[in-house]
Amino acid sequence: MENAEKTLEVINDLIEINNDRVEGFEKAGRDLEGQDSGLTAVFNKLAGESRQNARELSALAQQYGGEAASGTSTSGALHRAWMDIKSTFTGSDLAAVLNECERGEDAIKSAYKDALEENDLEPELAEMLQKQQQGITEGHDLIKSMRDQAERSRDRFSEGNTGQYQDAASNSPELEDAEQEEAYQHEQTSGGANSKLMEFFIDELKDLFWAENELVDTLPDMAEAATSQELKTAFTNHLAETEVHVSRLEKIFGILGLEPDTTKCDAMAGIVDEGDSIISNTEEGTAQRDVGLIFAGQKAEHYEIASYGGMVSLAKTLGYYEIAELLVLTLDEEKTADGLLTEIAENHVNYDAGHEPSDD
Repeated sequence: MENAEKTLEVINDLIEINNDRVEGFEKAGRDLEGQDSGLTAVFNKLAGESRQNARELSALAQQYGGEAASGTSTSGALHRAWMDIKSTFTGSDLAAVLNECERGEDAIKSAYKDALEENDLEPELAEMLQKQQQGITEGHDLIKSMRDQAERSRDRFSEGNTGQYQDAASNSPELEDAEQEEAYQHEQTSGGANSKLMEFFIDELKDLFWAENELVDTLPDMAEAATSQELKTAFTNHLAETEVHVSRLEKIFGILGLEPDTTKCDAMAGIVDEGDSIISNTEEGTAQRDVGLIFAGQKAEHYEIASYGGMVSLAKTLGYYEIAELLVLTLDEEKTADGLLTEIAENHVNYDAGHEPSDD
């Protein structure tokens, strides 16, 4: 009984701090409204993850016969109040807002660490918390890297000027028109724009654009060939996501002032050919075909995860902060798609294929 009460206490503490996180990111998004839509999308995504965490924990609380928490913690409320005060002094300065977000991420990361290390938890709860902790850690590291980048950008604007980051435009040289001013600001925030690294970045962007467009053409065939309805749905849903990925890449070309262009991605072309071969060499309606399709699908996902991960790092190095945010959104969706394919395989497809009689 005592252990069940302690477990329920742990669950409700984590529900509350996830609710804090949702409200904190929503507050940060409002503070930056109109300044950086890409960053707001990141905030919304992380808030959505914590909403899902709270829902999962609430369902588990009911299994333990208790009532799930519905509010936020006192510490969370104080954190948001401090954030309000900070905004009155900073004018919702980007780096300051991200610094406050990082403080919140430190708190929830610590809460999950303590919950797992200091309590004797049931295996089901421990597994759920470990899975949620991974997402929390990734969110924390993302916010930290964005905060570091924002501070570096602010310092570049501030260097040699008496004004703050948000006043940098007033300290720039007198420019004749808006076009010249835009070029000046771009030069300040994107050092290395004419470098060899930038050439490589654009080449890889064209490669990814080809790969994503190829998947838009290929995923319907994979969905049609799949036997499991769950796998069909996964491919169909990822097609919709992939179309969004194409749109994001088009937006990135636009941010760079370039027309969308492609370079054939040999790696993705090989993966697509392998998928076609699997369809040709397996029998329609078999779990064996589904196993092969999952293998091909995950090879595509792993290639994209590696590519987008590298591109995020390059975008931040080059100072293209908004581009990095767009790439992170796609990277997270590719990871989720890969995880879903693993789940489908392990839930039933591999087992079903293992019990299909051989043709020999």
